[in-house]
This record gives sequence, structure tokens and C-alpha cells, in this order.
Amino acid sequence: MIPASEFVMRSGGPSPQQPGAPPHVYHLKCFVCSKCGAPLVQGDRYYMLSGSLVCEQDWHKLLKSSAATPTVRKGKVGRPRRSRD
Repeated sequence: MIPASEFVMRSGGPSPQQPGAPPHVYHLKCFVCSKCGAPLVQGDRYYMLSGSLVCEQDWHKLLKSSAATPTVRKGKVGRPRRSRD
């Protein structure tokens, strides 16, 4: 559970592929690459791969090791926001 007063990061949400999809909401300390564990900070580029965050460096490694391109959503880290939930 994330209290309303806590800062959070959001990723995902509605897209042409999933128009009604809710955004993923993360504690600041949990907003990290699922592959290398590096924290994603303001200005970093990342990708959502099957609901997991992947930093840009690991994304390029995955592309080189994989022949097929999975469904992904690209994002750029913005400022932390207060939780509304």
C-alpha cells in the first residue's frame, strides 16, 4: 500500500494497444531496472517489458540477444509525484 502523502513514480497507462490500462505505480526506491537493479532517475529512458521496467542499456542488450522484438512501451522518467491513491 502506498500512502497518499508519499512520492511515487508512474509508468504505463492507456496506450493504443491497451486503451483502458491503468498506470503502474512504484515507490521511489522500487523504480529500478528489473535486469540490473539500477535506479531509474529523472531524465533516464526506460522500457516496459511485460510489466517490468528495463533501463535503456539493458534494453539494447536484450535486443542484441533476441531476434524478435517483444511488445514494449518506451518512457522517460519525469519528476516524482505524490500518490493520489
